[in-house]
Amino acid sequence: MRQKIGFIGQGWIGKSYADDFERRGFEVVRYALEEPYIKNSQAIGECDIVFIAVPAPTTPDGFDAGTLRQVIKMVGQGKIAVIKSTVLPGTTEKLQAANPGIFVLHSPEFLTEATAAHDAGNPHRNIIGLPMDSPEWRHKAQAIMEILPYAPYVLVCSSREAELIKYGGNNWFYFKVIFINLLYDLAAKLGVRWEVVRDAMAADWRIGRTHLDPYHKSGRGAGGHCFIKDFATFHQLYQAVVGDPLGLEVLASLKNKNIDLLLSSQKDLDLLAGVYGEAVLAGPKPAEPKITSLEAPLGKKRARCLVTGGAGFIGSNLVDELIVRGNEVIVIDNLSRGKLENVNPAARFYEADIRNLEQIKPFFENVDYVFHLAALPRVQPSIIDPVGAHGVNLNGTLNVLVAARDAKVRKVIYSASSSAYGDQEIMPLHEKLPVNPTSPYGMQKYMGERYCQLFSKLYNLPTVSLRYFNVYGRRQSLEGAYTLVTGIFVRQRLASQPMTITGDGEQRRDFTSVVDVVRANILAANSQKVGQGEVINIGQGNNHSVNELAQMIGGPTVNIPPRIEPRETLADNSLAKELLDWEPMVHLPEWLKEYKKEMGLAEAEEPELSQLF
Repeated sequence: MRQKIGFIGQGWIGKSYADDFERRGFEVVRYALEEPYIKNSQAIGECDIVFIAVPAPTTPDGFDAGTLRQVIKMVGQGKIAVIKSTVLPGTTEKLQAANPGIFVLHSPEFLTEATAAHDAGNPHRNIIGLPMDSPEWRHKAQAIMEILPYAPYVLVCSSREAELIKYGGNNWFYFKVIFINLLYDLAAKLGVRWEVVRDAMAADWRIGRTHLDPYHKSGRGAGGHCFIKDFATFHQLYQAVVGDPLGLEVLASLKNKNIDLLLSSQKDLDLLAGVYGEAVLAGPKPAEPKITSLEAPLGKKRARCLVTGGAGFIGSNLVDELIVRGNEVIVIDNLSRGKLENVNPAARFYEADIRNLEQIKPFFENVDYVFHLAALPRVQPSIIDPVGAHGVNLNGTLNVLVAARDAKVRKVIYSASSSAYGDQEIMPLHEKLPVNPTSPYGMQKYMGERYCQLFSKLYNLPTVSLRYFNVYGRRQSLEGAYTLVTGIFVRQRLASQPMTITGDGEQRRDFTSVVDVVRANILAANSQKVGQGEVINIGQGNNHSVNELAQMIGGPTVNIPPRIEPRETLADNSLAKELLDWEPMVHLPEWLKEYKKEMGLAEAEEPELSQLF
């Protein structure tokens, strides 16, 4: 009796294979969400072999195998599931582990959309990937091979090898399409007939005749249902597994050029946005210029700088200033709090997590200066989740220092926090005071300082720690658990809500502009006086109560119960003046006036400053 063959998914791939099996006389059961196939879920469970060809898209959030994980549960116990969808290497192994009652194998498809019906019945290759190698699994692979159409090339290999073969093929053609478009533009500028060049190249069997036309389906670039998503997945996979900065630079350039080609010819914009998000339709980031010097001092000539947390509030402002001063900037950020739109287009951005040492180490190669700002900041969230905050603020900092040490960077500038002081009776706060952190965050940032000092002593790694005092300014967050009081008050006023004041509102804070903090970072990098683990206050040297801040913003207030926090912070910034030649230039009252205008709050009543001081 002939086997019953199931097909889950009736897009052009699944339909082409199912049609071919029916033509060859097999009993075929089709399942899809559309009528009439949606009723066949039970019948799928009775099939001996089930081919699964459902979407496994790449989205702005990454590779999505959610549909695969759902539909594979239809396969009956003891039966064979054959994944035809293009999936990340390792996916078949994971699906097998999650479904131990069935046999899960991978068989990559090599159909061309325009000729899919013919290709399904006349394959060039039949490849079966096994999640584990044993006589039983090879017997299952042979059972699949026996029902496939004849192909001149057959291969049984590991499922990871089969999965990577598919990505290798699609991305090879992606690269080829980009190069052909570059060559086409060059021929036009040289006055050379493109068809002559193309046909002569096609005569070389090593090059092949396919994908040699810059225009396809009335547009330019590598489009279609496969190329855009498969390249994006390959790019993400290469970054996560290999992480070579030069390789990533090549892939980023290819991606940006393809986006430019697709946009210029208005080709497959819906597919492009589906993979990279709607923001991509505004155009790609410009390609990075070639590095010409790595020895130049920061801010004077070109230097290579790495900024962790460079998509965040302070980090993105620092990135902007470094670029304005002519430096090359690499940004790593896991985007858990930072925003991609904050990142200057002239910077090279990599989505990476400082908790993963092996992932971030390649980005430190040939770097001059490391500005370490990545953190889970603020006191209250660290009290709620001390373990999570510890993983980022301390373990992550240790990873950054190890990577910087191994790469022999010139200096690490660490973003510390005035939270290390905790509650103190002596004001202003100077660096020789014993620390007294009252929160996990304060303790973690202090331990980060000590790690910097230790690495300077043990490994001769130049470090300096800057203790920030309540930073405010452009791109400060108005939402979320990590929002500063200035952002909270503005958000509440924009929503016509009263400003919530904890306790009596007489707790005082030294508010420091992000402009001054950025300048302190650059001065610390350039200063020959620091690099042995020094700890330096970066604060205004003047403070305001929360009540005064609310008065400056203007509007109704409401008091809520007090919480664990220092009663007062006030920086002694004399050491910053001595070692960095730094002093604050931006003052909160003047900045707030302009900020309120930008946010549409200028109509709020402005008290006379004489009433406040």
